Amino acid sequence: MKNKLIIIAWAVTFSAFAQTNDFLTWAQCLQRTKTQSPELMAARAAVRELEYGVASAGSGFLPQVNASAGINRGQSEVLNQWVDTESASGRLSLSQDLFSGGENVAKRKRALAQLQVGNEQFRRTLSDVELRTRLAYIDVLYAQDLIALTEKIEERRGNNVRLIQLRFDGGRENAGSLARSKAQFVQSQFELREARRALDYAHRNLAAAMGQLEVEAGAMGALQAKTPDDLIDLHDLMMQTPSYCIAATQIEASKQGMKVTRSARFPQLGFTASTSIRSSNYKVYNGDWNVGLNASMPIYTGNRLKSNVAAAKEQIIQSEMDLMDMANTLMATLQQRWNAYMDAVENEAVQKELFDAEQLRAEISTAKYKQGLLSYEDWDIIESNLISQGKTHLQRQRTAEAEQARWKNTLGWSVWQMKAKGE
Repeated sequence: MKNKLIIIAWAVTFSAFAQTNDFLTWAQCLQRTKTQSPELMAARAAVRELEYGVASAGSGFLPQVNASAGINRGQSEVLNQWVDTESASGRLSLSQDLFSGGENVAKRKRALAQLQVGNEQFRRTLSDVELRTRLAYIDVLYAQDLIALTEKIEERRGNNVRLIQLRFDGGRENAGSLARSKAQFVQSQFELREARRALDYAHRNLAAAMGQLEVEAGAMGALQAKTPDDLIDLHDLMMQTPSYCIAATQIEASKQGMKVTRSARFPQLGFTASTSIRSSNYKVYNGDWNVGLNASMPIYTGNRLKSNVAAAKEQIIQSEMDLMDMANTLMATLQQRWNAYMDAVENEAVQKELFDAEQLRAEISTAKYKQGLLSYEDWDIIESNLISQGKTHLQRQRTAEAEQARWKNTLGWSVWQMKAKGE
């Protein structure tokens, strides 16, 4: 019998341990998101596309070689008779730009600038995807803690009903107090069912954020945000954000685009070489080859080139003004986000103090109520304040965690990027 009890106890412990292992840590959530998120996969593909664009833009520095071949068969009329004709030909040509007014250089630099923009957009996507996963992870932790809290509230409300029932049976409490206590117990049962439904949604939302259909058992962790660092250099933080880097790089891309447009004003110089061979009826073969230099320059284009260059210069001005506007907006946004983060952390600390005080106050009031030294109305107010403060404290914990995640997102930070830099 003793051995049987030991086996049962071991099985229960193992089952609880296995269930705990099914809960995902934040590191596991990040790993799954990194490998499964469709948004991240699309962002990586976009960066690779721009890398191929850089390789394509550099092709102007290399010779272009083309080969062609053909065979023809038909009939032609000669002296009222149809004669079969057959011919074959082959050609190999080479061309090389010698001077194009700086077009090839500008195209490659523009492609490199566009690649840099793509990398910054990828950095912003990393941060956005991490934010979505983090908020979903926080919601799961909150929903789990809310269920634990509502279970305690239900238990407390149930104990209160039994306490008031005893006092009512003893003629020391009225029916209204008993009815209110029972209604509060029913309300706590509803809130527990509501919290469990909220947890089901939080599980589903976390699975969607990680890019999977299967719902996990839960999440491991605690709602505990760190106090933010002081804002020593807001301008430096602003210049490190992906949005600012993108706007700054767009200026360089616009300048190179203007150079590409302006290159059409200059002479175009190129080298060509070719060789070919032709045969008629596979009997007579003729071959030739040639090399040469080609030069061309626009003389009059109906004001087209001048207008295109002027439009490209205006594009540069637009990019510069966009950067100034982006900088001003980001400075205000960063200050707002930091304030919200700091306010949330400090508010959570205050709510923790209030919650601890309400717990102590509730213990004292319950003891007095049992001894008949406190009225039901006063005791009920203290009980309700304790429950309300417990919920408020938990909500502030979630808010502080969420604001911490949003602050990092505004800066464009992500765990993946920091690991790649070795931070």
